Amino acid sequence: MEIIDIIKPDKQKLKTYYFRPQDAYKYILIVCHGFRGTKENSGKIYSFAGRLNQLGFGVAAFDFSGSGESDGSFDDITLSGQAKDLCQVIDYMYKKYNKPIILLGRSFGGSTVLAGGAADKRIAGYIFWSTPVKMQETFARMLDEDYEQLLKGKTINLIDEVGEYTIKPDIIRDFDEHNMIKYLSALGNRPVLVIHGLEDEVVDYSNAEEIKNYTQNSSIYLVEKAAHRFTNKTVEREDITIRWLADRFVVDGGVD
Repeated sequence: MEIIDIIKPDKQKLKTYYFRPQDAYKYILIVCHGFRGTKENSGKIYSFAGRLNQLGFGVAAFDFSGSGESDGSFDDITLSGQAKDLCQVIDYMYKKYNKPIILLGRSFGGSTVLAGGAADKRIAGYIFWSTPVKMQETFARMLDEDYEQLLKGKTINLIDEVGEYTIKPDIIRDFDEHNMIKYLSALGNRPVLVIHGLEDEVVDYSNAEEIKNYTQNSSIYLVEKAAHRFTNKTVEREDITIRWLADRFVVDGGVD
């Protein structure tokens, strides 16, 4: 595993892991973590990247600004900001390795994949895990009464298993800058994989159906007894992803 600091125009760094296969490979898969997540995905990235390497894919996983080991403050999170981060990572990986890219986003990371990568012709395929495209509806569901405070222009303080954090009204105001249906339509005929839990308590599975409805070449898997974090279902999610990548991008045991 290589550890890379991708330097943004403002000189802040995006801490990135790159898992390179030992043998020749054709594609690089970039993994985008979810809201309040990190590139390690609670340690799951290491085994998952190993499986992808064996299949013949390079894997890059990075922390968005203000998350994990990257510079910045989580307080400033917006979809636009994360989309710019993703574009920086795509540019770096493509220029350095000159290989087509597949994007994988979990939850808000999947929304970022659409905002930052839908129009990029260097992207060969898209994978959406538990991804919201109904942004206002999803955050209203997630934040409940606190969402009303954001609508009133107030900053809110929250706490989760990671610790205390702050959200500014900018995050929901920024949603108006993004047309998710337009992004989905821009994917054209490129392959799309959608995996979503039928018991997702944060992002309703109707979001997965929305992605399916507005894409031309998508495969959708609605997983029974799976909540947002896919607890006890992560291997099943990885298995579906590996099989789809093998079917779409790998031929006769090697990378097409």
